[in-house]
Amino acid sequence: MAENLDNMKNMDDNKNNEYLRYWEIAKYKMIPHFAIWKEIINEGPRVITKGDGVYLWDVNNNKYIDGMSILWVVNVGHNRKEIIEAMYEQLNKISYVSLFGGYYHEKALELSELLTNILGMEAVFFSNSGSEAIETAIKLAKQYHYLKGNPNKYKIIGRWHSYHGVTYGALSLSGIRQNRIFFEPLVPGFLHFEVPYCYRCPFNSRYPECNLRCADDLERLIEYEGAKTIAAVIVEPIMSALGSVYAPDIKEYYNRIYKVCKENDILLIFDEVNNGFGRTGKLFAYEHTGIKPDMFVFGKGITSGYAPLGATVVSKEIAEVFKDWMFMHGYTFGGHPASAAAAIANINIIINEKLYENAHNMGIYLKERLEELKEFDIVGDVRGIGLHYSIEYVSDKKTKKPISSKFWVAAKIEKELLKNGVYLARASVDRTYIAPPLIINKDQIDFIMNALKKSIYKVQQEFFSFKK
Repeated sequence: MAENLDNMKNMDDNKNNEYLRYWEIAKYKMIPHFAIWKEIINEGPRVITKGDGVYLWDVNNNKYIDGMSILWVVNVGHNRKEIIEAMYEQLNKISYVSLFGGYYHEKALELSELLTNILGMEAVFFSNSGSEAIETAIKLAKQYHYLKGNPNKYKIIGRWHSYHGVTYGALSLSGIRQNRIFFEPLVPGFLHFEVPYCYRCPFNSRYPECNLRCADDLERLIEYEGAKTIAAVIVEPIMSALGSVYAPDIKEYYNRIYKVCKENDILLIFDEVNNGFGRTGKLFAYEHTGIKPDMFVFGKGITSGYAPLGATVVSKEIAEVFKDWMFMHGYTFGGHPASAAAAIANINIIINEKLYENAHNMGIYLKERLEELKEFDIVGDVRGIGLHYSIEYVSDKKTKKPISSKFWVAAKIEKELLKNGVYLARASVDRTYIAPPLIINKDQIDFIMNALKKSIYKVQQEFFSFKK
């Protein structure tokens, strides 16, 4: 707090008063998302007021490189006039149309056509976010099997350590213990299998000697639970919250997953909320896997955050089943006209500027630079693909002993990064996530890397002093 007050002395009176007013509001009037409220009360809020390209400015006019696309979201960068103008034009025509009861609007229809054409799929259901799009996928899978005469197919399988959202269905599907414990009992009928996490293999094996046992764990679970009770398997092609995790032979891994799902009449659903629209170096992450799922889930990068939107895209087989029945589901603001207009403009930018190719090329350079961080004693692993990377910190490099939650290394590094001009915000104990806008260049990556080195060095010294 003292440091923040010192900084205020350097601000003009107007800025000072403005920040103090926001601080008072944050103290009493707004519950933060995934943050410790007391820290914000004591240290002050970080109020972002402006963005342009890969840069952000806070209320005190401090400038940062956005190293996380805010939250795996702003793929095309901030302040893209094409998207803003598309939304403005739509709002001047009509600001809201409900999609309930057989009503449509132009932009939702145009976006449906665009998505299905790109993906080679059949139909789209719109929601407001990735979490809601996951809820939609869960319900579609259950009602699909019910309508096909298999009402006992109600169980949904996810993976341990996965993140799919925080609404109750999405939370029950997710496998992160810390997110779940406060809200149990969760929704029944959700199961989990092990992850392709080579750095901390759940089977204490090594690739290739392991023969991808993590993929076979799904078959074991299905055999135990009974295939006649399972509706769907939902996975991220590249796991995000666990830290950019994917199988060393991604095609073989997903071919096994696909095969066991097809053999047992189980829908395979890819959560591309974080992965999609260029993030992994291809337009969609499923292109790395060699297979196409029965359903896709999108959010975040579908509009690059310019407006809230989620989308669940289904195959022809699924769509055909619902043509004679009502899908018992809907959202008041799902497929909002301004959001749909933003998505169309955003997707056209990504495709026309081939931003997924830049993500691939800059990702190769980012990986090279991140490998340099292994010189630090607390850096256990760096991994990722495209512009979807993570650093995992450890207490002991040889044993891979995890960082204790008593010392939030990643959160402390995040605070140091802000002092060094980089925004990498994503609350964590032991992982730093790096996912800049897809328009980033080498000089900007170098800036991030220099800031990371300074920040990790300082926090590492504090950490080992703390351990003593």
